[in-house]
Amino acid sequence: MHCSFRFSGFNAETLEEIAASAKKALREFEFSAFLLGCTFPNSISDDGKLLLKKEFQPLMVKKLEESLNAKADFRNAEIEILANFNQDLLFLHVKPLFICGCYKKFSRKITQTRHYCFECKGRGCKKCNYSGIITPESVQGLVERHALPFFNCSGAKFHGSGREDKDVRMLGSGRKFALELLEPKKRSADLKKLQEKINSAEGKKIEVQGLKKCGKEAVAEMKEERNSKVYEARVSCCPEPEMKALSLLQGSVLSVRQRTPLRCIGRADKVRGREAKILSLEPAQKKLSLRLEAEAGLYVKEFISGDFGRTLPSISSLLKSECECLELDVVEIKKGKKAEG
Repeated sequence: MHCSFRFSGFNAETLEEIAASAKKALREFEFSAFLLGCTFPNSISDDGKLLLKKEFQPLMVKKLEESLNAKADFRNAEIEILANFNQDLLFLHVKPLFICGCYKKFSRKITQTRHYCFECKGRGCKKCNYSGIITPESVQGLVERHALPFFNCSGAKFHGSGREDKDVRMLGSGRKFALELLEPKKRSADLKKLQEKINSAEGKKIEVQGLKKCGKEAVAEMKEERNSKVYEARVSCCPEPEMKALSLLQGSVLSVRQRTPLRCIGRADKVRGREAKILSLEPAQKKLSLRLEAEAGLYVKEFISGDFGRTLPSISSLLKSECECLELDVVEIKKGKKAEG
């Protein structure tokens, strides 16, 4: 975003013009702190620029504080203003607002994030019915539906602490996420009301908890976490395994070697080592009920099926039976360590 100003020299008239232009451009935005940078004319010597920075720029800051009713604050600025005296333009950057919390996902028909059409890259085409997306609903979309008008922003970016597949429910206490709100015109919204609004409207599909404001650094920390997860799965087996084989696996801790799954063809073909602990494995309505704790990065569905020998050991190989994951839920995310760089 930018606006122009009339430059009549480094004087009071220019200060008034800059302050008026900034106030008009930012009149719809709620903020309390800004920072100012200046690009002085290329025709001026380095010594001259240093003098302007020392003597004229502080006058600009004071004038902007008066006009915008905000304080200059380098650390906590919500608006960045760059006065470019080569172009007679003010470049205005509205810093994003971050809110974070946890979400639960109760539906097996929605993804975590919006998936754009591979053909048109989100522009809209016949393949995606001109919507630009191939996932009608997502956690991201359901949260943004309420958050964007709440903060009157131009858009948002969704950040999750890992993700689950579309057909996997996210239960327990939920998964951490952050929403990066772009160019928000409102910053002091009541997050408790937003949370209630989302849960009231979307409660059959998702639920959000603990919404609060956070900083960009909190998002980075969230993404660095390596959390083990507790899963519950409904598994079919053919032939049906013996009870003795099931009981022998109870409580076992397995070192698993996984080659990139067939369903992820296109990603780097690697072999990864992960750990899995079988918490329980019991018959349930002619199927198996499996509860396990898995290290971050374990492909659980492939750990169950074996993925045609690409995952060893697997539930299939250990039970000497063809096993398939019919339903999968994340029921707990345990506090983990940061990923090693």
